[in-house]
Amino acid sequence: MKKKVKIIIAGVIAVAAIAAGIYYAAQPITVEVLPMHETTAALIFTEQGTYDYTRRVEVYPLLSGEILEILAEEGDTVRAGDVIAIVNAADYEFQISQLESTIAGFRAQISNLALQEQRERESADSTLEGLRGQLSVIEAERRLNRTNRQSLQAQIEIQERIIKNSNDLLNDAYYEWIDARRARDRDYDNEPAVSLTFQQYTMMLENYNRAQQQLEQLKAGEVPENIFDSQRDAILGQIEAISEQAGKTYSSGMVQFYNAQIEHAQTAIAQVESMAGRAEITAPSGGVISRLPIKDTNMIISSQPVAVLASRAEVEVFVPIREIDGVSLGDKVELTLDRRLGEITLMGTVVEIEREAVAKMSALGTPERKVRVLIRPDGGGLHIGYDMDVRFTVYRAENVIVAPKTALFGKGGEDFVWVLEDGAVHTRAVTKGIETRDGYIIDEGLSPGDLVVTDANNSALAQGKKAR
Repeated sequence: MKKKVKIIIAGVIAVAAIAAGIYYAAQPITVEVLPMHETTAALIFTEQGTYDYTRRVEVYPLLSGEILEILAEEGDTVRAGDVIAIVNAADYEFQISQLESTIAGFRAQISNLALQEQRERESADSTLEGLRGQLSVIEAERRLNRTNRQSLQAQIEIQERIIKNSNDLLNDAYYEWIDARRARDRDYDNEPAVSLTFQQYTMMLENYNRAQQQLEQLKAGEVPENIFDSQRDAILGQIEAISEQAGKTYSSGMVQFYNAQIEHAQTAIAQVESMAGRAEITAPSGGVISRLPIKDTNMIISSQPVAVLASRAEVEVFVPIREIDGVSLGDKVELTLDRRLGEITLMGTVVEIEREAVAKMSALGTPERKVRVLIRPDGGGLHIGYDMDVRFTVYRAENVIVAPKTALFGKGGEDFVWVLEDGAVHTRAVTKGIETRDGYIIDEGLSPGDLVVTDANNSALAQGKKAR
């Protein structure tokens, strides 16, 4: 009898458990959902920047002697030609002799530049003759369209010469870019020349990399598609570039520099002669006197600077190499200063991107490779030495749907979200795009108004489960 009672009780408990399970399974679960809507998505990163002078010129005197008068102070803004100090050049005959020797040296440098330029032209003519010969071979191979081993070897040899010439042109383009930047440092109006020469350098770098890839294919026994046309176009481009360079006066910039130094020395000679041993030390360019070493001495020595001129006040920031591809000349950035009464945000423009990365310590104390970027503020409001956050926007997309990262889960190599429809949750396959700070851009699978469950890891979620 007792055994039968126990069996009956156990049965009742089991039936009750099953009934309870069915009851609770039928109960809707509570989920947090986010209505989808079209928005603007952006990729933004922030680095620390400092507003400071990015160009400093040390002013060296051509004469040595006793300081008679200092006519400038640290912090003064001077223009080219402004007098910084007056020196007593008592041994002016010796000084004149030194200056005349300096002038003779500059003139010898100009003569050497002319000879070097002539040698470069002769070298260019020889290179052009070789390129035209290669072009003839390419045209013959192209007409025959041969792909045998002998033809393949000829193509390899031609491709190697193309790469060598491309490397030479690449180096020339790099130094033209550097020269343009130096000219821009002296005159902001030369900024377009910097952009143009950088574009030319970038294009030649792409051509060089493409030629290298084709050479690897040829050496592997593969014939790249349209190899004859590619080689012909490469050689024609090199002929055009070398012909253009051969027609330029390569040394014009240096000749101009040496002539300016000669004129400066001649002016110093005239000063010494006319002022009977008094000579003026003048600023060679405009700027702010950031240091004035002569304020604490009574003598000027030609091997030591009398002043340091600072110019080009810009924001200097170092960008990690993983982000630098998204930064371009002319980009607009936000400059945010932290103030007790609230943040101040100004706009700036990227004006220079260094070519080489340098090692900088990260916030965690580990070295990180970064690239120096200079930004010119679009307006006022900054003072030398100010630190600020620099916000770069490297990607922006309008009218897109962004789902929270916690809403997505992977299964079988695909991405899914849970969507609340008609009071129940269902999985839906989606195609996710770029990851932003707020989530993933959803390229396919979601529409405005869809209710997406924000926590895909909720263990209570099941296909068709009632939810609220």
